[in-house]
Amino acid sequence: MTNLTSWLYVDLDIIADNIKAIKEYIGPVKLLAVVKADAYGHGIFPVASCAVENGADYLGVSSVEEGIFLRKKGIIAPVLIFNTILPEQAEDVVNFNLTSTICSIESVKAVDEAAKKCGKKARVHLKIDTGMGRFGILPKDVVEFTAKIYSGFNNIYLEGLYTHFSLASNEGNTRKQFNLFSSLINELKKKGIEIPLKHACNSTALLNYKDMHLDMVRSGNLVYGMCPTSKIKTKNPSQLYSKIVFLKTLPKGHHVGYGNKFTTKKTTTIAIIPFGYYEGLGLTVHQPSNAVDVLKYLLKHLLTALGIRKQDRIVTIKGVKCNILGKISMQNSIIDVTDIRDKVSIGDVAELNARRINISSSVARVYHKENRIFTE
Repeated sequence: MTNLTSWLYVDLDIIADNIKAIKEYIGPVKLLAVVKADAYGHGIFPVASCAVENGADYLGVSSVEEGIFLRKKGIIAPVLIFNTILPEQAEDVVNFNLTSTICSIESVKAVDEAAKKCGKKARVHLKIDTGMGRFGILPKDVVEFTAKIYSGFNNIYLEGLYTHFSLASNEGNTRKQFNLFSSLINELKKKGIEIPLKHACNSTALLNYKDMHLDMVRSGNLVYGMCPTSKIKTKNPSQLYSKIVFLKTLPKGHHVGYGNKFTTKKTTTIAIIPFGYYEGLGLTVHQPSNAVDVLKYLLKHLLTALGIRKQDRIVTIKGVKCNILGKISMQNSIIDVTDIRDKVSIGDVAELNARRINISSSVARVYHKENRIFTE
């Protein structure tokens, strides 16, 4: 670790505590820990192992490839693939004992045929689109679709039924989706169809609506301390670091970075860290949904330009918040360290802020677990 210039430090003990806190809150309900997207950037295998060791009943991934990776690393816990699979992936799904999400008759046929060929019974979860508008079959087709699975496919075990809330922070919208989901569960029961695992709640929903927990809840943000709440004591388990590799002093009126987007207004000491938009900093895409969003965006940048509001792009060095100057480069950022120029040296560590999920896999992950420090 001493030779690294940039790294993400992940405290697995905190992730373990977060899992335990969620388990305590939900009681006897099963917990699916979401480890898709490289466990939100924290490292899929170390986090998945930690989650299972501390009580997670199921793991959730987006792709077949993520599921296979976990199996090859020795994870034997149930793994649900959230995205629907391609027919040609069915054999891998069955061979590696992964649970697929089904929402088309084509995927059902492919999994059934693969299971028959392998001499297995494949576990699947049926997803219902109650309002998200993404994966899932429409409510009007659920009863007929489910009946087809039961009557026509002997190599499939329909273990789960689930939906996805589109706006879990809005109770009215969420209850509308949940009530629709519940009515479909009841319709299936009337037809004599009982599905063991029903699940709908994500992190926000499991906190706000205990009556919606059903048989299992799915948690990602809470596991990673990204869902602030007073109901469960969870913490951020990670911090991003990069070392200063160069220092120099620029005169007043000197341009900084590509495009001459920033010009020094006084003699300025800069520090360079080898961390840019390739590693996960930087170039935000603004997607306003309405006129109010546009006005907020413009006002925010106007206040920043006038010096009334501080920049968002800040790093911390020796406990002092320092601005990133100019346009962030592909693999470097330029930091204003004028206020601490007598205290800062090459090799000093800067604490950075970035979405963990955006951090490049090229950035080392350094793990802490039970007084051990290791890399994956």
